[in-house]
Amino acid sequence: MNKYLKHIFMITFVMLMVASISGCKKEETCSHEYDNATCSSPATCKYCGETNGSALGHTWLSATCTEPKKCTRCEATEGEALGHNWQEATYDEPKTCTRCSEKEGEPLPKLSICLNKEYINVGGRALVEVNNYDITDFNIEFSTEGIISIDDWGQIKGLKKGTVIVTLTNLYDNTLKGSFTIEVIGQMPIAYLLYDKMLVNDTTSIFFKNLEELDATSIEDFEITFEKGGILSYNNNVLTAESIGNETIKIALKKDNRVYTTCTVSVIDSDTSIAIHGRDELGIAKAGEEIQMTYESNVSDANFVWCTNDESIAVIDDYGILTVIKEGYVIVSVYDANNVSNKKYRANYYLYVKGEIEVDYISRLINRALKENGIKETGSNIQKYGAWYPNNGEPWCAMFVSWCWHFSGLSNDLLLKYQGCYTGMKWCTEQGIMHFVQDYTFTEELDGASSKQYGQEYQPQTGDIVFFLSAGMGHTGIVIYSDDTYLYTIEGNTSDMVAVKRWSLQDARITGYATPKYPEYSKAREDFSWIAAKKDDGTYWWTNVSEQQKVD
Repeated sequence: MNKYLKHIFMITFVMLMVASISGCKKEETCSHEYDNATCSSPATCKYCGETNGSALGHTWLSATCTEPKKCTRCEATEGEALGHNWQEATYDEPKTCTRCSEKEGEPLPKLSICLNKEYINVGGRALVEVNNYDITDFNIEFSTEGIISIDDWGQIKGLKKGTVIVTLTNLYDNTLKGSFTIEVIGQMPIAYLLYDKMLVNDTTSIFFKNLEELDATSIEDFEITFEKGGILSYNNNVLTAESIGNETIKIALKKDNRVYTTCTVSVIDSDTSIAIHGRDELGIAKAGEEIQMTYESNVSDANFVWCTNDESIAVIDDYGILTVIKEGYVIVSVYDANNVSNKKYRANYYLYVKGEIEVDYISRLINRALKENGIKETGSNIQKYGAWYPNNGEPWCAMFVSWCWHFSGLSNDLLLKYQGCYTGMKWCTEQGIMHFVQDYTFTEELDGASSKQYGQEYQPQTGDIVFFLSAGMGHTGIVIYSDDTYLYTIEGNTSDMVAVKRWSLQDARITGYATPKYPEYSKAREDFSWIAAKKDDGTYWWTNVSEQQKVD
């Protein structure tokens, strides 16, 4: 063995011997204390580093929106957080993660609905508005149909009693929606008193226009209260004026005091104001009746005049005679013509017209016209008939006929309200009610009649309208009576006044007569032949018309 190899062998032998002796010594000296195994290391002796078993390995928790994958023992992490999966905000919820339900921000602004009333009466109205939108931008659903209606402007109308939830859904974004609730209560009472002004000790009652439509049968179903007290007293539906002052009366349904109305009345002093009195305390009349109205006032510098709010129902003349025309409600007023806006010098009377009586309208027309006999102009064609028409200052014979007709309660369907004599006669011809006693040619074509009319024999009748458009005339009047020789008329604007005239039936100035279709009357009509006789003093009612006289 060469020397070099011998040296290597010896060194190796020595090292093995040392190692053998050293190992035995270690086993004899280390009492192992192991640290706990971890996710990545087995249990290991803390003195000698000897290991025991295997590493535990990681127990992973799944990643969340805000945390990556994480070990439950050692908090080691792996990868990245998932991040939120956001669902956009709605009108009910803010922006929300679908994984962790975390919320961020606020819900979208809800639909702003403005309703100006919580409840309305049947027939009443309310208004709904939606911010920044038209109501037509929404589909409208009702929890119960038929309680209300809503138009394209958001106007709500109460149709019947009940409560309804109304849901509005935007036509272009069905997440944009909102709702409101509204209640419809009973119909509001429509109540009135006969008077709005009373004198101390005057009495009136409370009347309803719509009692049959209310949840009530009589005034007993209502509670009557006063705002002030001490001005009126109330007993068994009779209100009595006790002292001067203004009072508001509340009339509320006992079953639901939200169903109510109010009436106001003033108890006045006739030295400083005015009050109306009617025929009775019932405030009811029939079509065809005439009622004499009166007023109470000691005010000396006022010019009190009469009017009604609806002349299709009733008219009143300057004598206070109210002529009732047809069924309905009408307000009769008296006011100071010198100061129309002065409510202190104005009073109202409320009348209910129900039913009808048979009237001799021809007699009424004649008597009303005769009542005007002798009234004169106060200036050049200045008189009340032209003021009423209105076209004062112009020739007024036709306006006088129209005035008498109007205040007799007769319809203009039966006789045109006319100012021009030619216009009046033309209309009567077109209506087929003219009787010509002279040939006459109109200057224009007529509707339903010939422009050329021929004279025939005709005996004028009481209530006819006479036209004088021949021999250079332009005049009209009302026929009172005729006999075999003469025609008796009452005319306006004859010698600047209202007068009764006697004409020869053969007078060339008489063109013809219109016979209006007066309402039927089954009894004997009034006989006006007395107009031809002498009065007790030996004079006549009439003034004779010369055949040479021009009548204006």
